[in-house]
Amino acid sequence: MEFGMFMWGNDDAPGREKYKLMLDGAKYFDENGFDSVWTPERHFSAFGGPYPNPAVTCAALAAITKNVAIRSGSIVSPLHHPVRIAEDWSVIDNLSDGRVGLSFAAGWQPNDFIIKPENHKNNKQVMLDQIETVKKLWRGEGVEFENPMGDMVEVFTLPRPVQKELPVWLTTAGNPESYRQAGAKGVNVLTHLLGQNIEEVTEKIRIYREARKEAGLDPAAGKVTLMLHTFVGECNDEVREIVREPMKEYLRSAMKLVIDFAWSFPAFKRPGGQDAKVEDINIKNLSAEETDTILDFAFERYFENSGLFGTVETCNKMIDRCKGAEIDEIACLLDFGVETDAVMQSLPLLKEVRDSANALADIPESEQELDQTLPAQLERHEVTHFQCTPSMARMLSFDPEARQQMGKLKHMMVGGEAFPNALAKDLKEILNGRLTNMYGPTETTIWSTTQEVEDPGNIPIGRPIANTDIYILDENRQPTPIGVPGDLFIGGQGVVRGYLNRPDLTDERFIPNPFKDDGSRMYWTGDLAKYRDDGVIEFLGRIDHQVKIRGYRIELGEIEAMLGNHEAVRDCVLLLREDNPGDQRLVAYMVPQGAAPDANDIREHLRKNLPEYMVPNDVVILDAMPLTPNGKLDRKQLPVPGTSQSATAEYEAPEDQLQETIVNIWQETLHLDKIGVKDNFFDLGGHSLLIVRVHQLLKEQVEKPISLTDLYRFPTIKSLTEFLNSDDQNKSLKKSSDRASRRRERMGLRKRGRK
Repeated sequence: MEFGMFMWGNDDAPGREKYKLMLDGAKYFDENGFDSVWTPERHFSAFGGPYPNPAVTCAALAAITKNVAIRSGSIVSPLHHPVRIAEDWSVIDNLSDGRVGLSFAAGWQPNDFIIKPENHKNNKQVMLDQIETVKKLWRGEGVEFENPMGDMVEVFTLPRPVQKELPVWLTTAGNPESYRQAGAKGVNVLTHLLGQNIEEVTEKIRIYREARKEAGLDPAAGKVTLMLHTFVGECNDEVREIVREPMKEYLRSAMKLVIDFAWSFPAFKRPGGQDAKVEDINIKNLSAEETDTILDFAFERYFENSGLFGTVETCNKMIDRCKGAEIDEIACLLDFGVETDAVMQSLPLLKEVRDSANALADIPESEQELDQTLPAQLERHEVTHFQCTPSMARMLSFDPEARQQMGKLKHMMVGGEAFPNALAKDLKEILNGRLTNMYGPTETTIWSTTQEVEDPGNIPIGRPIANTDIYILDENRQPTPIGVPGDLFIGGQGVVRGYLNRPDLTDERFIPNPFKDDGSRMYWTGDLAKYRDDGVIEFLGRIDHQVKIRGYRIELGEIEAMLGNHEAVRDCVLLLREDNPGDQRLVAYMVPQGAAPDANDIREHLRKNLPEYMVPNDVVILDAMPLTPNGKLDRKQLPVPGTSQSATAEYEAPEDQLQETIVNIWQETLHLDKIGVKDNFFDLGGHSLLIVRVHQLLKEQVEKPISLTDLYRFPTIKSLTEFLNSDDQNKSLKKSSDRASRRRERMGLRKRGRK
């Protein structure tokens, strides 16, 4: 998003002081990376009075700046001869070393046309014709004009400008036809929010882009500049009071300007539409009180919705709205009556708004266009050492490009959750370098032990790292013999102070270290472990049945308690299973109270109070829980899911080849024999790891482009294929392409504007 300075204030300051803000502001914008400065053309009224000819003011700005673009905002071209326009601005283009840009306006105030009364009747067409004439003269082409003797004379203007092509804007107060004409002519647009709102501007910009496309031009290449009254401060309420009276006086001046020629002002909306007559509403005879009431209301609406007012955070919200409307540049109107010193003091905050709006644009374009996928970054940065969770490693192992780059690593470290043997086996086949299992809870500053993986079938957690002590203790908190399981405690310098605002849990988990005399503590992990003969530690599982699945630590008891609240559940237990290597599944086993409930009802009951990752993949209905001889639950006897009640929708067979292909991929991935097109992938046991595999298979077998995001948005085969066969997919792809195209174009425009 580009930012410029726009001037259009009243003639209300003595002598040279009326230009102080213009000159000082231009210097600040020039020295602080802003993009442009604009001055208008206004005649015979205090409103805009300091600017009767933008060529004069812009010549002054060209002399005191080095970087910003120098632009008319606007030149009322029907009041000028096109030769004069081309020659005047060619001088400024030379003075500024090629920084000129012109916005053309048709004019509307009848009194202005005493300068050229013959152009008033057809002012709009005169302006459109002049744009083409000035562009030809600028390029050095000869243009014929009639001299006093009636002869046609071919004219070439001097001096020759620096820029080969003149950057041109068309100024519009909101007429959709003007947007269409600007698009057809391939020129930029300058507009404002006096008489129109952002939503209306958005629709008109769509008209503009479409007109460019119909003219055979790049729709995204045209620039839309929006003028906004601007003042940024530390507090929204303070800003409101600072700008209230100046803004009301500014609007009052504008009101006086239009009051005699209300219907001539393009931004003045006619009550009753374009066919309304002047006598339909009488704004000229409003009392002072009525006028002030209107101005109060106008100010409040303008402050909230039509200006760049308030704190940096508040202004950022307005900028986001402008970005959403595909506006390319904000022209910040500064001289609407706030004291010059106050405006100058506010500019660093405006710079913060500009910087925030362009956080991405400040990244070199070459870096923006780089492939930012993990495999591409591994290759680009020649990564030698890489650390990730087992879940991430599994996802990468599904990607052929990632597998290739992982093969170049010297050392891969995997930790954060239990390291599955099947995954370790796959990684050993992929990697040419070392593979290390990393163990350690967050409470001991991440890693506590490490072990290089040599045998994928046996993955211990290894030995403690430097400054770390490991204790495996029995129920009396005495060290266990080698080979005997016990509670795993961690001591040393990595142990944190405790849990924030949870003193009871801190006291329970962080206890004085009885094996040290230095007052240190050790952390009770809740993990079960044992020492091998060689001093290496083997991890045996969680003592409290707390599990970790795909990066989430889950208390199975919490799910069991929630499930037990269902009226149809008599008894239940949760288990984390891995019956297929690498496929962890959360399984709910339940004994019903009476008739067996529908599995989908059970899952929806849990979803009301639990996040999706805590909702079981499978629901298994049992007549009774398996028990050990002494009457305790025998978890080892809980059956493999398959006897569960299906958590699927009513079966609907695939209707075409695309649906059949996806059904086959799902069945292969989920290890299910029958899947209908209305079944939800995640209700069938799918999760983020499996969906990555589905995505890879779809890319290989389906010609239509499918993004990973699409699989999350459309979790049933029916909804996914409807999307793939609809226009929405093409629109989605085009929107993504258009965004990239606009970004490249804007970066190019920004660079050219600063030359």
